Amino acid sequence: MSGSHTRRSLLLNAWVQLGLVLAIVVLANTWAADRFFRIDLTTDKRYSLDLVTRALMYKVDKPLYARVYFTSGLQPPYNNHQQVTIDKLEEMRAYSGGLMEISVKDPTGYKELEEEARRFGVQPVQYRYKSANVSELKRVYMGVALVYGDRQEVIPAITQTDSLEYDLARAIRALVSEEDRKTIGYVTGHGEPDLLTASGPVQSLRGRLVEDYDLTAVSIDGTAGVPPEVDALFVIGPQRPVSDRALYHLDQYLMRGGSLAMFLTSTRPNLRTMKPINIYHGLEALVGSYGVQVNRDSVVDRVRNGKMGFPVRQGKVIRQTEINYPLIPKATALSESSPVVKGLDNMLFPFVSSLTLAEPMPPDITADVLAASSDTSGRIKGVRTIDPNAYTRLAPGEEQGSFPLLISLTGQWASYFADKDIPPANLAPGEEPVPDNPAARLRQGADARLIVSGSADFVANNLPFMLNLTDWMLQDESLIGIRSKTVKLPSLEPLEPDESRKYKLINLLLGPVLLLLLGIGRLIARRRS
Repeated sequence: MSGSHTRRSLLLNAWVQLGLVLAIVVLANTWAADRFFRIDLTTDKRYSLDLVTRALMYKVDKPLYARVYFTSGLQPPYNNHQQVTIDKLEEMRAYSGGLMEISVKDPTGYKELEEEARRFGVQPVQYRYKSANVSELKRVYMGVALVYGDRQEVIPAITQTDSLEYDLARAIRALVSEEDRKTIGYVTGHGEPDLLTASGPVQSLRGRLVEDYDLTAVSIDGTAGVPPEVDALFVIGPQRPVSDRALYHLDQYLMRGGSLAMFLTSTRPNLRTMKPINIYHGLEALVGSYGVQVNRDSVVDRVRNGKMGFPVRQGKVIRQTEINYPLIPKATALSESSPVVKGLDNMLFPFVSSLTLAEPMPPDITADVLAASSDTSGRIKGVRTIDPNAYTRLAPGEEQGSFPLLISLTGQWASYFADKDIPPANLAPGEEPVPDNPAARLRQGADARLIVSGSADFVANNLPFMLNLTDWMLQDESLIGIRSKTVKLPSLEPLEPDESRKYKLINLLLGPVLLLLLGIGRLIARRRS
């Protein structure tokens, strides 16, 4: 009787424990349904939503529909893009207060679904896959449409996932924000590239900028200055002298609190003659009055540099070959305090001139060296050739050291034309002169932002930085941290000779020394025993 009672007690106890476990599971899932938690062990939390993204999701105050159109069964490297996209959206939904709804559809081969995807802006992309057994070319869908009330944003093709959080956050910010689109101007008329028509890397930059901002060309040689709707202004590589009238308009734009970025170059390469072409733009005095001197020299780095294509003879054939090129220094000494270079390992500065900060700086001005060349670099005045073979050894008069290549300045400047007459306008044929209003001239500026670099080709070679810079100039820095969260392997930089010898010595001696110490310890232990 006692044994039977014991068995019933044990059975009852087991059922009670099972019931408690089930209750705990149900309660835990109910609690977790409205809460989100994850553990991210990466140093910069690359696999967790940024605080800015979470803040954007908290602003969602009505239903937000995420429509995912993805062709299933894709092969590498696209095989996990759909799952990564859904996981990211699910994580964002956890912070939306239940207002975000996600639907996933494969429209491939279904006419109605394909038309639906196209209406939302998701277009099919060419997909090519080839292996030992399979070779196929077809059109597939890999996009997301976001609908928020009467607003709509679309990511038409997710071909890589490194910047997925940034792309989604940018789209959601456009949906929930009530601010008007800002305008970026770029100066023309002196041989500068046209950002609206240029091809190559500049075309990629344009494509990313127009997602959030309006681009407009600005002529500053005439009567009118920089239009008032321009929120940030680029001066990229003028090839001809800039008129005094243009300098005046640039100065007045900065005085009224504008954000101005100037990428100035002193030389450009001529690959046909292998000689540099000197450029005289006439902006040195204006920039110098703001606290930065653009030197007429060329920075070289024989250790840390980028690559450039040159014709190289291989037997009887001449091939275009990428070789390490000292006239494209790679800057790894980046500012640790500025958000503009956050997440960047290095930047390339083709045919760059060094910069020098004024001593003392103008009052009320704060300067930050965003990028400087390495200690292995040098600067040469009067470069006569761009032949890479000419830079295998130090050039006569070459000064070695680390030199500023990119500088940001903030504060309030005094006008360069404070004590000068207003320069006359360069009128176009048939244009009537418009008298200037001296009372409208600004002699003391409002808070403004200025960027100066000694390389015009820098713009096309550093797309991530240019996007960060644009946000910083427009004081829209919230998405910079998200954009920099790209999952990538850190770059390997060459060691200094002294460091290399130190690590070789450690590698050579560490093993034998450890074995010797282990043997001595074992010998002592045996003697004691």
